[in-house]
Amino acid sequence: MKNKIRGVVPVLHTPVNSKGNLDFRGLQKLITFLSKKRIGGLWVLGTGGEDMNLTFKERLEVVKKVIEFSQFKQELIIGASFFSMKDTLNFIEKIQGYKFRAIHIMPYHPLLGYRRLEWYYNKITDYTDKPIWVYTSANWCQNISPTLIKNLKENPKIVGVKFSTSNTSDMLSVASLADNKFNVLSAIATTFLSSLCLGVDGATSSLGGPLPEILIDIYDDFKSKKFNIALKKQKKLNEFLSKWPKDIKEDNFLKGAEEKYILSLRNICEKYMTSYYRECNKKESEIIKSLLINYYPNIIKKGRL
Repeated sequence: MKNKIRGVVPVLHTPVNSKGNLDFRGLQKLITFLSKKRIGGLWVLGTGGEDMNLTFKERLEVVKKVIEFSQFKQELIIGASFFSMKDTLNFIEKIQGYKFRAIHIMPYHPLLGYRRLEWYYNKITDYTDKPIWVYTSANWCQNISPTLIKNLKENPKIVGVKFSTSNTSDMLSVASLADNKFNVLSAIATTFLSSLCLGVDGATSSLGGPLPEILIDIYDDFKSKKFNIALKKQKKLNEFLSKWPKDIKEDNFLKGAEEKYILSLRNICEKYMTSYYRECNKKESEIIKSLLINYYPNIIKKGRL
């Protein structure tokens, strides 16, 4: 595979306004902000982008605007994950003519068996000339096994996997599948360094939207073989994240509200969430802002916040 995706790949948030409508000005500012960082690409319409809360029409509008705003279209991996397979195939047909790197698919079916999931992914490749990425997380779909990933890799149109797990053994098995034709990305910010050590090419992360510098620093130190420094930075990040407010995590599961609040602090987009997710309240916002000041003062001092 030429020019494999490597390093930090932010999950692109979907900015909305106080009425829940798409905020394209915020989206443009976010893409411009991230394009100035040393990122490996953008993961568009993922769960961190609240794809499950966007209508078919809204998702098409997001894709059109991302294509318009982005300067690195060959590094865009765009989501087409719907509960309805017909919607997935129709969406792929609609975006087929746009210029971007690949399509990622998560099967929002937590009880489908492995044989049917293998059929599902292979069937989707019949409907597009674009490369396909497997997108798996046990929080949202069946816990896809390393064996199934290995089987899917045999399909030449399936070129990568975003494998979200805290299971070190499974992560190692999937990371071992990475080669010059197959990309493997992890997806959990707190295990970024350990996943790099296991052999992944990089990681997608919704935290990479509001705070890409933190993850990029860890990646750069790892690549420079400054392992002790990278470990120190990873521990610092984990401690920082562990102190985020708990109630909003319990309410939303996603950390989108916290991350969008940070984006609002950076004057990139507003803090609002889609549909049934709530925003940070005043107390939660104060906690997050205080943690940023205490843990990452250099981001503020250098005018990054």
